[in-house]
Amino acid sequence: MSTPSSDEGPPTESARSMAVADSPAVALAVQTGAFTDAFERWANRRATEAGGSVPRLRLLNAVLCHGPQKMADLADALAVTPRNVTALVDGLEGDGLVRRVPHSTDRRVTLVELTCNRERVAAQFETYQGSIERLFDVLTVEDQRTLLRLLGTLHDRMHAEAGCSIANTETPDA
Repeated sequence: MSTPSSDEGPPTESARSMAVADSPAVALAVQTGAFTDAFERWANRRATEAGGSVPRLRLLNAVLCHGPQKMADLADALAVTPRNVTALVDGLEGDGLVRRVPHSTDRRVTLVELTCNRERVAAQFETYQGSIERLFDVLTVEDQRTLLRLLGTLHDRMHAEAGCSIANTETPDA
């Protein structure tokens, strides 16, 4: 069974009914795909309203919270490839928000540090994070914990089956 592309919007009621008739797992896959596509678009709108893209806000927040960071450490923290971090840093550096500086003791390492107002970065990330919290407020705390546990279980399964390769597949919105 094929599912609608992200341009077609969420699956129709008849597509959901067909998926349920096939199996609950197929229905879960269809609904999860629809949710993740919609969530990604929604989260990007909220990030833009807060002052950046999701990857940019996450990178700025990582440097804000942990101080100057190695590019490789940022890639690990953000679960993206080093190439994606380079593109993000290039864009943020071009906008005057970060800069690359040499490591004080290791000449081979370049650090990324903030050059912009720390309070502004914190406020932007808090605005974005608050949007996400409000989205999930419709669920009880127990439901949130259950969803978190279930998503973690599924993530771990995919991670194990993929040989740890799924973590570094994001692309930047630099």
